[in-house]
Amino acid sequence: MTALAAQSNEVQVPKGTVLFRQGDPGDDMFVIAEGRVRVTLGAGLDSTQIAMLGPGEFFGELSLLMGEARTATAEAIEDCRLLVISRDVFAMLVQDDLEIVTHMLSAQGRRLSRANQPIEQLGRKMPRIRIIACALRCLGTEMRLPWAVPLAQLTADLQVPPEAVAGMVADLIERGAGTLRNGEWRIERREHADKLIEALSAYAEDAVS
Repeated sequence: MTALAAQSNEVQVPKGTVLFRQGDPGDDMFVIAEGRVRVTLGAGLDSTQIAMLGPGEFFGELSLLMGEARTATAEAIEDCRLLVISRDVFAMLVQDDLEIVTHMLSAQGRRLSRANQPIEQLGRKMPRIRIIACALRCLGTEMRLPWAVPLAQLTADLQVPPEAVAGMVADLIERGAGTLRNGEWRIERREHADKLIEALSAYAEDAVS
């Protein structure tokens, strides 16, 4: 995450500070340089801890990926030094650095897979991001090309209706992110992968425009 750090602002946060609450607007994400942050879902007696994060880990990125309000509450449980990544910097980084994108989406996928039902429901609200995450995870940072996946497999793996998958893949292809052949979405050239990253950046910027 060194590229993130190079383009961030640094803040000192005392223990006990609530960095944001579930439902707040989200225009930044954070990387922890020092200290620990607890992430919870819900409020009061009904709150549930979903992550305990330390140095080198990040949080708040889901609001930027989805263009929606904060999905959880984050509180500093120790004095922290945080790197703050603005929405504009985030959009630029996801377009320019494939390794950051794949790392971030993989981490988000792990959190979604081990969290409780409300978070799983949230995951189902972001199918465009999940389709791109699937492609980037398979391509890897080494850009293993060509790559292809049947639309029927995407439908089954992501549990998204077939017509929705077809529409989202058609949008990506219109943006230059691959081709459709015999029911398979194909990423065959580096420029296809570059357009895939550009599409992710555009989706992240939807809330800004």
